[in-house]
Amino acid sequence: MCCGVIFMSDFQKFLDQALKKVDIEPVEDTHKQDDYDIFEEIRTQVVEIRTDLDLTQKELALKSGLTQANISKIEKGISHPTIDTLLKIADGLEKRLRIRFDDFEGD
Repeated sequence: MCCGVIFMSDFQKFLDQALKKVDIEPVEDTHKQDDYDIFEEIRTQVVEIRTDLDLTQKELALKSGLTQANISKIEKGISHPTIDTLLKIADGLEKRLRIRFDDFEGD
């Protein structure tokens, strides 16, 4: 090491030593909804309502201000929509977006 320059091997040694001091413990998964997929529910509802209204993805995109590609990605589960995006979709479907918290089933 010369003139304050740290070589990569020196940095790697530093990292190795520092990581030895890190105590990592597994975290218990307390997620109670392992079998529930909110995004699957959203996809199902968007497709059902859109088809019930006899709208194509392109028509919904035009009505909602989104792209057809974005609608397609949401319906295929490739993309998870934000609340803002869901509001736009709801407007395009002429529906009101409602979000609520329910008890876990069986609790």
